[in-house]
Amino acid sequence: MLNHLINQNIWWQDASLIEKDPKIMEWQKQSLKWQPSLMDEFDFSSFHIYTLRGPRQVGKTTLLKLIIKKLLKNPEIRKEQIVYYSADNLDSYKDIIELIETYFDFLNKLPSPPERTFLFLDEITAVNNWQRGIKYLIDLGKLSNSILILSGSNASDLRLGIERLPGRRGRGAHPDKILLPLTFREYVSLTSPDIAAHFKEVPFFDLFDLTEGNFRDIFAFNPYKRSLSRLFDRYLISGGFIKSINELYSSGFIAFDIYEIYLQWIRGDMAKAGKSERTTRQIISRLLKITVSVFGWETIAKKIDIATHKTVSEYMQVMEDSFILRLLYQADVNTGLPRVKKMKKFYFLDPFILWSLWGWVENWLFFQEKTEEKLRNIKIKSCLAEMAVANLLFHYYEVKDWTGSQVFFFRNSGEIDFLIKQDNILMPVEVKYQNKIEKNDFKLINKLGFKKGLIISKDTFYCNNGYMSIPLEIFLMVF
Repeated sequence: MLNHLINQNIWWQDASLIEKDPKIMEWQKQSLKWQPSLMDEFDFSSFHIYTLRGPRQVGKTTLLKLIIKKLLKNPEIRKEQIVYYSADNLDSYKDIIELIETYFDFLNKLPSPPERTFLFLDEITAVNNWQRGIKYLIDLGKLSNSILILSGSNASDLRLGIERLPGRRGRGAHPDKILLPLTFREYVSLTSPDIAAHFKEVPFFDLFDLTEGNFRDIFAFNPYKRSLSRLFDRYLISGGFIKSINELYSSGFIAFDIYEIYLQWIRGDMAKAGKSERTTRQIISRLLKITVSVFGWETIAKKIDIATHKTVSEYMQVMEDSFILRLLYQADVNTGLPRVKKMKKFYFLDPFILWSLWGWVENWLFFQEKTEEKLRNIKIKSCLAEMAVANLLFHYYEVKDWTGSQVFFFRNSGEIDFLIKQDNILMPVEVKYQNKIEKNDFKLINKLGFKKGLIISKDTFYCNNGYMSIPLEIFLMVF
């Protein structure tokens, strides 16, 4: 076991060898190097157990290695205090116990053994009952001077495991971190930092307090609209995954093997959950036809001869747990509570996921060419615009609690795309990807008694008595 540890922690020989780590070398070679702000959200001063979740290929392992690289630069931290291990080759929680005890035995044989340790256990959800091993070590007091970051690619597996460690995680806000594909704003910051530098984030609910005079500050971004629109079209091709972004940025083309990497992840996660690839493909085919429309489990089940509504529900839950898509529920406008048994909506969590799945079910030979062809369809483009807004709202409101909901929609003799809940207040947001927005477009929002509301448009700036419209790309940059 010690040899396995030594092989995965080459910096124990010399701290500078972190630069030879495969993930760090890959990151260094990228034309566009992304350092998520999440890097700075971990407290390494006292005992904590953090979780890091997110889809596969989003860069969780790279993030862990970048954190390790940063810690190695701290003169107060010895290189042996930092241990990383990918748990893919461990069979049981007993292996976790053996692994960590082997590490501590190694430390105790060093001159002046260090007291504090930093443990990075990657893809820990690959180990059955992993939490039993962590709990055992905590209860023995062996981790009292440690900071742990446990990563996994399944939201449910990691959440359920960590829930079995009540009172054993240390004190601190938001110990559960989620790394998602880049939002459009993050994409612009990475690819065109000179443009991004002109924009400052505005807290979402503060938008609704803008007077017509203050709204001019939003209108002042209008000169950047054309450049942002071009960037948005490229974002809709590459999505927010670093690998596809770099491919498109460097060569202008995303090769088939990049799409295949993500398809293998999706198929692998479904297979691991015991789900049939054939049924998965059928359900995704129906979802692509539904796009951003409302649906019920039966809506899909009736179109798939081998699936019941319960089967559809189970498959989509696996997809949500694997960060492939996100379900959106209706809200009761009077109580602000979700109506989980009513018709619902869904959004793929990234444009690149959408294209990968679409190409899979339709057997595309040339993914990017087909993607560019689809984007010329205004109906598809408007669906993608709504998806981009949905994903931004998920980033902002639900990334700290993936099991909760603060983003809903409304449907009853009319539909409002999004209702955002904050401090028990609901705020309506509609996406109307059209050139002109008029007062009449706020009719349903007004009818439901909302004194304020936002329409995200294609081109229109509008502000009148609490109702406003902001062009899509500008909204994605300021919120």
